[in-house]
Amino acid sequence: MGIKPPHGVLLEGPPGCGKTLVAKAIAGEAGVPFYQMAGSEFVEVLVGVGSARIRDLFKRAKVNKPSVIFIDEIDALATRRQGIFKESTDHLYNAATQERETTLNQLLIELDGFDTGKGVIFLAATNRKDLLDPALLRPGRFDRKIRIRPPNAKGRLEILKIHAGKVKMSETVDLSSYAKNLPGWTGAKLSQLVQEAALVAVRQGHASILQSDMDDAVDRLTVGPKRVGIELGHQGQCRRATTEVGVAMTSHLLRLYENAEVECCDRISIVPRGQTLSQLVFHRLDDESYMFERRPQLLHRLQVLLGGRAAEEVIYGRDTSRASVAYLADASWLARKITTIWNLENPMVIHGEPPPWRKKIKFVGPRLDFEGSLYDDYDLIEPPVNFNLDDQVAQRTEDLLCDMYGRTVSLLRQHHAALLKAVKVLVNQKEISGEEIDYILSNYPPQTHLSVLLEEENPGSLPFDKNVQGHELDYALLTSSEGAVL
Repeated sequence: MGIKPPHGVLLEGPPGCGKTLVAKAIAGEAGVPFYQMAGSEFVEVLVGVGSARIRDLFKRAKVNKPSVIFIDEIDALATRRQGIFKESTDHLYNAATQERETTLNQLLIELDGFDTGKGVIFLAATNRKDLLDPALLRPGRFDRKIRIRPPNAKGRLEILKIHAGKVKMSETVDLSSYAKNLPGWTGAKLSQLVQEAALVAVRQGHASILQSDMDDAVDRLTVGPKRVGIELGHQGQCRRATTEVGVAMTSHLLRLYENAEVECCDRISIVPRGQTLSQLVFHRLDDESYMFERRPQLLHRLQVLLGGRAAEEVIYGRDTSRASVAYLADASWLARKITTIWNLENPMVIHGEPPPWRKKIKFVGPRLDFEGSLYDDYDLIEPPVNFNLDDQVAQRTEDLLCDMYGRTVSLLRQHHAALLKAVKVLVNQKEISGEEIDYILSNYPPQTHLSVLLEEENPGSLPFDKNVQGHELDYALLTSSEGAVL
């Protein structure tokens, strides 16, 4: 067909996604001489050394062709040229910059110049493609630009299996749940997760890494280590527990009664970590659920976010606190987006708010025209049909929030006993899992009288038969390793 092989290949993507690993794999599989250097090795204070190194590298590659050259972090060497004749006086243009640009010129000529040797394929890796010189990115120099993205759920699972094979991992650990629940995590971060879990297991004296160690490692890497200097009193713990249990229980009840497509709770903890006083971890849905979110799903999510304040009202009456303020802020922002940006309410708002990224940088100073101030904020070319847009948006958002809040309060009132029981268990145990919440909901059906709970000998504890089959082995491993330590 007369096809020429690609001359240069640029690997680009966020840090930790495996660009250098791909180059290593190519080096192992290509079966030809492979020359590897870092971009910073060509940047030298001595004049002409960088370009001489480029010439020398390509000369050796051409002698041994076919061959592959790989330069890692090429943005150190191939930054966009600025030149000495600039309108603005740039004091940063010094001898080092000139030297780097001379080196880049030599690289451009070697890649696709007058005398370009065939049979040499040039590989480069960078995570800042925006900094590279346009002359380097043109076809003929870099014919292939391969974007290496963070892995999807399937890729994360495969990466976790590779790293888990290098450590003593218990058979009860479900790696697929971590692969699903950690979107955007790169290979480097997943490797760090397994190492962190191994450290936690050693500290706890476990014979192998258990599910609890993996959970602790995820919390350490996402939220931060446990805070030692802060001790919440009983009242503070009760407030935090009520808020978190209200949010989690609302999601479970909506899934149970309305078959809602919302995330179910994985675990709740009221142990202070990092900058937070309590953590609520949800199981993530599949990726498609977040691409095409439907109106019922978003309204259910709104109810979940309002569950914290609703639970406070059910248990404490009007004596609510600031514990649920963060959830309320998220709820009001979500309600505003449903009404305006996504236009999912009926009847539709004619001119929705523009997304924040569509607004232009404006002249900061006194306004020159009065009319502009009325509609300029909406990025509209003509004045909107409706001048009372802000007031109406605020009113409709408030109506939507009040409607959803009323539904959430009535839902939790029916399960008052289950809510109170879950709060007591969480305050007592400091942690509670999603399975335990399901167990409480099944044992304390709606309209159960509070006296049933108050007559219990120890309302803050749960009978141990709630453990499902998979966790029994975990518990047996835990007790046997503790026995060995003792």
